[in-house]
Amino acid sequence: MDYCNQGSVADIMNQRRRPLSVNEALPIILQVLDGLEYAHSAPIPNIKIANGTYTTGKGLVHRDLKPANIFLTQIGPNTIARIGDFGIAKAFDIAGLSGLSMSGNMVAGTPYYMARQQLINFKYAKPEVDVWAAAACLYYMLTLTSPRDFSDRSKDPFRLILESGAVPIRQRIPSIPKSLAEVIDHALIDHPSISFKKAVDLKQALENALNYV
Repeated sequence: MDYCNQGSVADIMNQRRRPLSVNEALPIILQVLDGLEYAHSAPIPNIKIANGTYTTGKGLVHRDLKPANIFLTQIGPNTIARIGDFGIAKAFDIAGLSGLSMSGNMVAGTPYYMARQQLINFKYAKPEVDVWAAAACLYYMLTLTSPRDFSDRSKDPFRLILESGAVPIRQRIPSIPKSLAEVIDHALIDHPSISFKKAVDLKQALENALNYV
């Protein structure tokens, strides 16, 4: 495995104890979205299904994208982002048929970066939950807080996912450019459905917003 000499996004944030600038955060999340687009369409060989045979699936859903799983390498002036820890990933086109992943009503992942669709239907999660998580990671990088308000520790975080939406990002950081804030807020809608279904669509929307920043 490649050595990521800058650690993770979470490491950087913990060291600085302040948000990243737009110019720092956007290049990272655009690379993450490229990685997700590849993962969501890649062929996945040798998947064992319930009848004991093997098949080839298409596309992995990560299901636990968060700042601690975005790793960074500094090469000269460039920062290269890589997605790590596919430990609970699943080939989504045959979700529920593999004996190699969690099943039943089990839920895994990190609630701070989890769309409600993943909580409701973890076993059959689609790529859109990773796209939502990528937007949540960008939100965190720019604000140093998660999209939903988890400040009340007496409340079950999974219940909060079902009952609350994301706080508009300009309520956290008013200086975020309006065009960028609108894309991020739209990307974090997950009721009744997630706005951006594909990583490439969110990437394009972010790049378009940059033209107005």
